This record gives sequence, structure tokens and C-alpha cells, in this order.
Amino acid sequence: MNQCLFTIEQNIIVKRPVPEKGIVCSNPERTLRISSHFLENPCMKIQSWGLGVITGKIVRDGVNEDFFFAYAPMGASGSAMAFHELFAAGAEEIVRLGSNDVWVTEDDMDSLVLISEARGLRGVSWDQGIDEQDVDKPLLADHHLHQRLMESCKLSRFQYSERICFNVDDYHAYLYPERMERPQRIQQRLETYNACAPYCRDMETASLFLKANQFGRKASSVLQNVVKQKDGSPYEGSTGDRAKANEIRIAEIVINAMR
Repeated sequence: MNQCLFTIEQNIIVKRPVPEKGIVCSNPERTLRISSHFLENPCMKIQSWGLGVITGKIVRDGVNEDFFFAYAPMGASGSAMAFHELFAAGAEEIVRLGSNDVWVTEDDMDSLVLISEARGLRGVSWDQGIDEQDVDKPLLADHHLHQRLMESCKLSRFQYSERICFNVDDYHAYLYPERMERPQRIQQRLETYNACAPYCRDMETASLFLKANQFGRKASSVLQNVVKQKDGSPYEGSTGDRAKANEIRIAEIVINAMR
């Protein structure tokens, strides 16, 4: 894809430059937790239309480095707009830190998913003017950034798996197809996905990879395995405490890879 001609002047939310490197989540609470842990003097620069950007400095090898943490709207279209404006505002390298949208058990919690490619981004791709026959072509993570993430996982002795990620626009439909009006169609799609097993699903990675490609920037995506299907919040109780402890470990893995 040719690099686009957009600049920060066309942005409507991110009106000032952002640091070159940053981590983007969909969960605002996660963003606030990890930014307060890693940033010196964190400052909320933007909080509008579902997009929040927190800037500050991280210390690596005794050197202060500008860095940002952000949260973007859930879903392909809202997150695509956020990623677009962040890249237009000067971001050179973004890693999405999200959660796996398939069923997760407690046995999965001490591992993460590194996404090598994303598929199934349709609406946003059509709006980009991509030919219909090319809409389902894989969108790839940046190779070198992906490799650095794998190396960082190994150095931290944190288990990981590489997976293909399928974009979904209706989270609940794919978790509970039997409750939908036409469950057989969803089951057919799930069977197609299972041909690529092990795979994962989320709602934002494909948009990130598309926009990184459009701007000629670097992007990758890391999914934490969080138990969501339970009574109470995913971040409450014993599994919630484990999830919050692991998200700090995972964020550190990502930061160490973004050198």
C-alpha cells in the first residue's frame, strides 16, 4: 500500500505531536494502571471521543525517553480513527496491548499471544478503497518489532504463542453463537477460523496493522489471556489480581522490546 498523505493538520482529536513510541490499549483502566506504573510525571494530554493519551518519560539504562500510553475505542472503525491520528501526530512505533477474545481458562493466564498477522477487516478496508478481492488478504505485524517481542518474552521467561488474529465486530456473537438468530452462519465462520488453529480474535489489531501499513510505520499486537467469562469484573477476585499482576509484566516485556 502506498504511504498516505495525511498529516496532523487533518486530525480532529490529536492536535499536538505525540512521542514516537507508545502502547495502546482499549481498556482505559488498564492504560491508567500501566502508565502510572512506568511513566515518570504522567500527564493526560488528550481525553476526547473515547481516545485518551498519557505522555511522560520512561527510564531505560539511566536514560529518560519520551513515551506514551493511550486507550482507543473498542472496535475496528473507532480504533482505526485513533491509530490514524496517533500515526499522523508522529507515532513511529505502536504496540497494542489487548486481551484475547476467545474463551480463556485459568491455565492460560500465565501466557500471552503475539499476533503475526490479522485477517477479516472488511468495513474499514472497503472505506480505504481496497479492491474487494484484496479485502481478506493478511495484514502483517512489523517483522522486526515482532521478533523483538519474542526475544523479550524469552528473556523474561514468559510463555507466548504466535497466532493469526481474526477481526470480529460483534464480540458476543462469536462467544455465544447459539444465542444468535442465525447460529449456523457463525459456526461456519468459526470452523474456517479453526482451520488456522491455534488462532485468536480481537476487535482492534487488524485496524492497527492497516493504519501502520498506510503510514509506513511499525506496529505489533500483544494479547493477554484474561478470564472474562465469570461472575464479577475480569479484574476482580483471585483471577483479577493475577491479571493485573501479569499486565505489568507484559507491559514491561513490550517496553523492553520497543528499543
